[in-house]
Amino acid sequence: MDRAIALKFPAFYVPHPHKILWLLHQFRQAYDLWGTEFQGLPDTDGGRAIREVIVQGDNSYLPEARKIYTNSRVTSDRLKKFNGLESEVLYPPLLSHGQYSSGAPGDYIFCPGRINATKRQRLLVESMEFCRTPVQLLVAGKAETAEDAEGILALARRSGMEKRIRFVNRFITESEKVEWFSRSLGCAYIPYDEDSYGYVTLESYLSKKPVITCTDSGGIDTLVKHGVTGHLVAPEPRALAAAMDELYIDKQKARRMGEAGYDLVQSLRINWDNVMEKLTR
Repeated sequence: MDRAIALKFPAFYVPHPHKILWLLHQFRQAYDLWGTEFQGLPDTDGGRAIREVIVQGDNSYLPEARKIYTNSRVTSDRLKKFNGLESEVLYPPLLSHGQYSSGAPGDYIFCPGRINATKRQRLLVESMEFCRTPVQLLVAGKAETAEDAEGILALARRSGMEKRIRFVNRFITESEKVEWFSRSLGCAYIPYDEDSYGYVTLESYLSKKPVITCTDSGGIDTLVKHGVTGHLVAPEPRALAAAMDELYIDKQKARRMGEAGYDLVQSLRINWDNVMEKLTR
């Protein structure tokens, strides 16, 4: 094999004379998540030692690559800030674009994906209490812990929103996801400081549905342009509720924003032909 392409830690430590990196993210707990509520590593002598070993390893092995691509400007900025390395953004496409379709907008906001603290589904559930319209919320995906699942259910009960919040706590099939996107009013995807625009965002735009995200959700603002392809709002319940209400009140505008998102994805050449052209040249 004349070249090796590595995506994630620690695969990019493997030696190869013609190594090319397409960096999705580093070990974030040692970098941008250190000092936050999502740090993971303990702030102890042992935890700090692990962090130091990871940073030293990255500084030793990342420069071996002939070329470093990243999945977003956020990942590139982190790489420059923490390791002093330059890189080029290469947007990752979905495995397949063809199955997504756009149906008539329903009355629910769709929120698919892994259920955990960094994805912040609880914040969306909390926001429903402040909605002024009958908009509904569909949260679908496998909770990583029992506490993650119970947190969502408890918030729904506490706010009295159980009838307007549907929580599907399991891995969902591709066909289910495609159908729920197609019939949705729009998508809400509000993780904390995401590495890139996230596949959920891309799936929503390929379904011609607008996306609601937050100002601290990282690289998602590559695709979510406020008032154009969706809503970019503060990470607080009332702001999210207002964005969901707006999609419900003006469904024609919601459709136009979804179509604008679809057009933006096409203009950025987020496809495998572009990826292979870059990685193999």
